[in-house]
Amino acid sequence: MTRVNVISQGETRLRLTDALLMYRTGSGQVYATAHPVHLDPENPQRKMIGAGAPLSKANLATFARAVGAATAFGGFVPENLLYTSANMIAWWVPASIRRSWFKANARAAEMGERSGDVAHPALVFVVVPGDWYVFALRDSARPGPATQLQHAPHFNVWDGGRICTGSVTLPPAIEADAIRDYEAAFFRSRFTHPNRADAVKYRGGATALWIDQLNKPDMPAMVRALRPAKETLRQAIERITARHNKSQ
Repeated sequence: MTRVNVISQGETRLRLTDALLMYRTGSGQVYATAHPVHLDPENPQRKMIGAGAPLSKANLATFARAVGAATAFGGFVPENLLYTSANMIAWWVPASIRRSWFKANARAAEMGERSGDVAHPALVFVVVPGDWYVFALRDSARPGPATQLQHAPHFNVWDGGRICTGSVTLPPAIEADAIRDYEAAFFRSRFTHPNRADAVKYRGGATALWIDQLNKPDMPAMVRALRPAKETLRQAIERITARHNKSQ
């Protein structure tokens, strides 16, 4: 098989001719076989999967290239896009003063319900099916694969950068055109509580940091409060990719 056509609209009559069966071991190794599909001689309305043959790495590579060519992103690439694949996008957002909303629960009771302009450091977002992540940057400049990441100082972010979605509705698509929608879902959400005790280097922790920011936005203070994530952009993307693949 050297050509793959992705059917969307218009062409609806398809004939089943071949099947690929995928087997996965407990350790995550994948084995694949290719099978012809025949008519059942006793019931012509039913199809039968025939005996299979091992699918070689070369066959899989050819198939993957064909699918990739048929489903590749078409359009202008945003300047802030850092990484894209079939199941992941990553991009960065420059540091800025933005209006933010807080509706703190008992874990940040002194915050209460407030909103106002606060300093947000430069951020990196990574999205995969079912999960999204955020990291901070010390410099408000486009990061490269070797750039060291910082923990995001925001509420509702777990260790490792995973964002607690809560009641936020995420865009259905993982594509460059959805970047603005993901940013809106994050920045316009109601932040409720810190998920990590040591999210920032600041007297009083993350709650005190954001209270002070609400009182007076201070970008240098925000950047000084960042804690190293102890991984580069490349390492974070590789870790998130491995975690996502393992969950499939």
